[in-house]
Amino acid sequence: MNPTEQPLAYWWPLATSHQLGTRRPLARVLHGRPLVLFRESDGRPAALPDRCPHRFAPLSAGCVRDGAVECPYHGWRFDGAGQCIRAPGSLDQGSTARLLQPLQTLEAHGLIWVRDSMLPTPPLPNPNGAVQEDVDQFWMHDQVRCSLQEAAENFLDAFHTHFVHAGWIRRDDRRQRVIADIRALEDGIEARYSEEGKQAGLISRLFEGSRGESFGRFRLPGLAEIEYRDARGRLTLLISAWLIPAEAGQLQVIARIVSRRGWLPGWLKQAVMRPLLGVVLRQDKRILEAVSAQHQRFADCAGHWGPAQMLDGRQDLLGPWIRQLLLHGKLRDFTGKRLELEL
Repeated sequence: MNPTEQPLAYWWPLATSHQLGTRRPLARVLHGRPLVLFRESDGRPAALPDRCPHRFAPLSAGCVRDGAVECPYHGWRFDGAGQCIRAPGSLDQGSTARLLQPLQTLEAHGLIWVRDSMLPTPPLPNPNGAVQEDVDQFWMHDQVRCSLQEAAENFLDAFHTHFVHAGWIRRDDRRQRVIADIRALEDGIEARYSEEGKQAGLISRLFEGSRGESFGRFRLPGLAEIEYRDARGRLTLLISAWLIPAEAGQLQVIARIVSRRGWLPGWLKQAVMRPLLGVVLRQDKRILEAVSAQHQRFADCAGHWGPAQMLDGRQDLLGPWIRQLLLHGKLRDFTGKRLELEL
């Protein structure tokens, strides 16, 4: 499957289960297509184009009544199958005709997933594969003006943390020699880092007792994960970021932060971790939006002012393969490799 040609063939998470209530619809945009999410009377999520076929008013500006979304303009109601079940003022009170093409919708792993129901159905991704123990978790949300490729490369690039997140994650004057093993996944690419001790940044010092190994991985269509494990192989921290293309050049980000359950209550751990991770996310957002803007500004003249394409160094472990996955839907001519680097 090619993500460039058929992006909506994949399952995409558009909201957490907690965000989607029973009274108000949610507006979302997926690959430039405005959608409305709501819950039917039995609690199941539904997704429709966010446009009433009567006068094209946004359904997301309306409300949910008896498990159907109601247009704010003339009160037409639509069920999860896209059928008009009420048209006030009309003697037939709605023809039950399907006027809107619904998207296939599922609720799983704490998320609301959608995809184009007219295309072949891929398996639903399982984001819980790395979580096999008692954990605490919470969610964070944001939007950023950049491409999926730019965000995925940034999130999984350990070598920018010494500068963009100096003192928070790593420090340039406290580098360590590490071993990086790069391997292919069935639906992505993964880097495993070993022989790295505790990082010098504040977040590592606060929340890690020891460092055994860490992972950075990307899975199609847009999941980037960072995973830390201690010297005994136990999960310390797992951050899963779903990067969802919305409008052109705009990403919706849904991040799940998972940590091993310990003596510190989950609510207290969240109260401490959320603002610290918020600082890191804002730092990434600033550099990403600056880089993305430069891509646009130099789009027509890059070849006259230096290389027209981005340069990859030896330490760019995942970026070239992420670009290949997003372009072709699979890896080409990949062979696993092991590198010694200074991280």
